[in-house]
Amino acid sequence: MELQSEGHCIFCNEYFSQKDIGKHLAIHLKIKEKEDKGKKTNGFNHIVVEADVMFLQLLVRSTCEMEEIDNFLRDIWLECCGHDSGFHIKRGEEIEMDDIVGNVLTPKTKVSHDYDYGTTTRTFIKSVKVYDLDFDDDDIVLLSRNEPLKIMCSVCNKKAATVLCSVCLWEGDSYFCNTCAKKHAKTCDDFDDYASMDVVNSPRMGECGYEGGSFDKERDGVYKERKK
Repeated sequence: MELQSEGHCIFCNEYFSQKDIGKHLAIHLKIKEKEDKGKKTNGFNHIVVEADVMFLQLLVRSTCEMEEIDNFLRDIWLECCGHDSGFHIKRGEEIEMDDIVGNVLTPKTKVSHDYDYGTTTRTFIKSVKVYDLDFDDDDIVLLSRNEPLKIMCSVCNKKAATVLCSVCLWEGDSYFCNTCAKKHAKTCDDFDDYASMDVVNSPRMGECGYEGGSFDKERDGVYKERKK
C-alpha cells in the first residue's frame, strides 16, 4: 500500500495532508503577520523540507546561518554518527554553512541537503515566503511535521511495525511488530546481532546507526491510530 502523510498545524491543531498543509499554514502566517505589525518583528523564511512522504514545515529566522538548519535537521531527523553534511543548489554548487538564510533561500528557491556521504540521506528544501513576525528568541519554529507513517508488520499486517531488519530491508518482509520480530530472529542470524533497528519517523530510518531524533519524541515513534 502506498504510504501517505499528514501533518498537525501548530496554530489550530487540525490535521492536513502533505499537499494541503503548506497552503493552510500560509493562511495562519498571513494573519499572524498582520497581528504582529507594530511589534518588534524579524524576517522569517517559511521553508518546506521533504524526503518523499516525510516532511517538515519550518519558519527560520532570515538572519540565521545555514548551519542552523543543518543542526536542526540533524537533531530531528538525521544525526547518528557525526557524519559530514552539506547544502547544494542546482548543478551541484555547494552552499557554505555560514551563508545567511535570507540570502540563500529566497522565495521559490530549491536546494538539497545531504547527510553522510557514504550512506547518504538526501532531503530537499524549498523556500516559500518571507514573513515579518514576532517569535521572541526562536530561530527555528516547527510549524508541522508528518505524523508517523502507517507502516504495518510485513508478516501479520495487523499491528504497526516497531522494528525493521536492515539485512532483509530490500528482500521483502523486513518490517515487524514485536511478536513477529521474535519469530524473525529465529530465521535471521544477523537480526539480534546487529540488523534489528527501530522504526522511526525519519528518512534516516534503517541507515547506519540511526536510532531516532533528539526532540519531538511524540512524533518520532511508530504509527498509532489517531482518535477522531
